Amino acid sequence: MAGLLTLIGLLFPFILQQTFYPFFRFGMFAEPVRRTIQSEQFFLASLHEDGKYNLNIAEATNIQKSNLDYLLRNYYYRKEADRFLEKLSPLFPISQLPDTLFMLRKLNSDTTVVARYPKK
Repeated sequence: MAGLLTLIGLLFPFILQQTFYPFFRFGMFAEPVRRTIQSEQFFLASLHEDGKYNLNIAEATNIQKSNLDYLLRNYYYRKEADRFLEKLSPLFPISQLPDTLFMLRKLNSDTTVVARYPKK
């Protein structure tokens, strides 16, 4: 009788959940942990008078890369990428002021220019 009550006590929480998910997550039925990698990435690039490109915009503007990545994604999906580049341009020091700023979107192996400031 005590063994039956112990067994019921162990299984009772799983019965209340109305799912067998805990059995699949733990024990011999556990699935390996998967990490999904973001396939879409955004970058900023700048073109200078001498024809050199700079991809390290976060360092030039003194903005953390994680914050810059968030802002790029946010403005892209709000369809305000041009406005973001316009707001970003005054943050460059005079010595590193670019002629043109580009917002790039990379999805798998395809890279496209989303926005350009100033527009030409």
